[in-house]
Amino acid sequence: MSQTYTEILAEANQAVADTATKVGSDPQRPRYHLMTAANWINDPNGPVYHDGYWHMFFQHNPYIADFGPMGWGHARSPDLVNWEHCPIAIMPTAGGYDGAGCWSGSVVIHDGLPHMMYSGVADMTLWSIDDDIPPSDRQCIPQGYYDEFLLEIDQETQCIATSSDGMLTWDKHPANPVIPAIPEGLDLIGFRDPFLWKEGDGRWYMLLGSGIKGKGGVALLYRSSDLIAWEYLNPLYMGNPAESGINWECPNFLDLGAKHMLVVSPHGRPIYWLGKYADREFKPAGAARRLDWGDVFYAPNSLRDPAGRWLMWGWVREARPRDQYAAAGWASCLTLPREISLDSAGNLCVKPAAEMKKLRAETLFDAEVHLAKNQSDPLANVQGDRLEIACLVTQSDCRALGIQFRHSPDRQQLTELIYDFHEQVLTLIRDRSTDTAEVTVDPCQCELVLSENEPLDLTIYLDNSVVEVYANNRITLTSRIYPTRADAKALSIHSISGSARAKVTIWQMSSIWGDTS
Repeated sequence: MSQTYTEILAEANQAVADTATKVGSDPQRPRYHLMTAANWINDPNGPVYHDGYWHMFFQHNPYIADFGPMGWGHARSPDLVNWEHCPIAIMPTAGGYDGAGCWSGSVVIHDGLPHMMYSGVADMTLWSIDDDIPPSDRQCIPQGYYDEFLLEIDQETQCIATSSDGMLTWDKHPANPVIPAIPEGLDLIGFRDPFLWKEGDGRWYMLLGSGIKGKGGVALLYRSSDLIAWEYLNPLYMGNPAESGINWECPNFLDLGAKHMLVVSPHGRPIYWLGKYADREFKPAGAARRLDWGDVFYAPNSLRDPAGRWLMWGWVREARPRDQYAAAGWASCLTLPREISLDSAGNLCVKPAAEMKKLRAETLFDAEVHLAKNQSDPLANVQGDRLEIACLVTQSDCRALGIQFRHSPDRQQLTELIYDFHEQVLTLIRDRSTDTAEVTVDPCQCELVLSENEPLDLTIYLDNSVVEVYANNRITLTSRIYPTRADAKALSIHSISGSARAKVTIWQMSSIWGDTS
C-alpha cells in the first residue's frame, strides 16, 4: 500500500529527528550558521518576513546527508539571530508532478496568505514509485544525475502551496502545476527556481532560470495577478555563454534604487550585473562580476525586509568528499544574512546584517596593535573555533598583513588570510588547514583595490568548519576548513616586510539555536 502524503511528512521529520541526536557534538558542525537539524541542506528557499517571524526554507533531503530529490526544510526566527527548527514544509508526492523533487523557489504574501512557489520535477527516471525500497535509498541520486536532469526539461513545472497556520503546514494547490510547460517556440535547457516580486501595477512578476540552446543562459520573465494564471512576457536578459554559461539557476532580481541587480548561478560561481530595468528588460551597465570569491558559495536567495533592506543568504557547500559528509550525518549550511546595497558611487556594497552583532558573547581581545619584525604576537593568548575577528588596519608600510587562525602550537595545522598591499590581493591559504585526505585546500584569492588613504577593513567569521570573510564592505569570500587537531585553536597576526598598526577585536560567538554549546 502506498503512503499517504501525511505519512510521508511524518516519516521525513522522524528521519531528521533520529539523526539529529547523533550529530550535535561534531566539532566540524557550525553553530551560528543556519542549517538543518540533520542530514542534507542546499539552496536557501523562500526567505520571508511575516507576522513577527523571519522564515527561511531550504532544499532538504531528510533521509541522508547526501543530495537527492528535495523537499523544503524550514526554520524561523523572531530576530534574525535566534532560530528554531520547524517541521518540514513540503515533500515530493510520489507519482505526481513533483514526485522527483520540490525544488527551489520563493515565498510571498498574497492577499494576506503565504504562498510558496517552487519547481516541481515529476520524473528523473532514477527510481520508480513502485520500487519496494525505503525512502533513504530512493532519495540518493548518483553523482552523474545532472546530465539526466537537464534532459528532463518536459518534467520541470512550477507549482504553488499555501499555508494558513503561520507557515507550519502547507497545502499543495489543486491547480498545480500552475505553469505546466515551457513557453512555446523556445528550445530550453532547464526551467526552474522561481523568484517573485510585486511591481507598482499590483501584479506579481517572476523570473525562472533557464538557457536557450545554442545561445546562452537566460532569465525568463512572467507576470500574474493571482499567482495561478501566469503570462510569459519575454527574456528579462540573456547572457553571453562565454561570460555566463549556457544555463542559469536561482535568478534573483533586486531593486537597489539607482540600479537593479540581476544575480544568477550558472552551475559555477554565482555572478551579478548592475544595470537598468525598463520596458520589462534588464540592460547591464558592464560585465558580469563574481558575487563571492570563495569556493563553496552557491544559489543565493534574497528578501526585501519591512524596512526596505535587501538581505541575501547563500548555500555553503562542503569541501570534503561525499563519503565523509554522508558518514557525518549532516552536510552544508547557509551563509550569514548579508545586507546588499549600493555605495555612494553606485557600486555594490555587501556587509553582514547588523543583527549579527547580537551573536557576540565574550570579548576575547580588543586593542590597538603594532606589528613589526621581532614584535611579540599580540594574539598569543587568544584561542577559539567560533569567533568574529575584526581587523582595521589604520597605518601600514609593510608588504602584507597576515591573520592566522585555527593553528596548532607547532603550526603544523593552520589557516591564514593574507592581504598583499603591493599586489592588492586578498588570499585565503588552506594548504595546512587539515590532515584529512581529499579535502579541498586550494587557495581562494581575489583582487581588493584600496583607494588612497582607505584602510584595510577585514571581518572574519569562523564557525568550526566555515570561514566567511568580509573586506571593505565590497568583497566576500566563503570557504571551508576541517581542522583535525583538538589543539588547533590559536590565533596570530603579523606584518610581512614592514610594520602596521591595526585595531583588532575578537568575540566568542553564540549559538543561534538557544543553547550554550
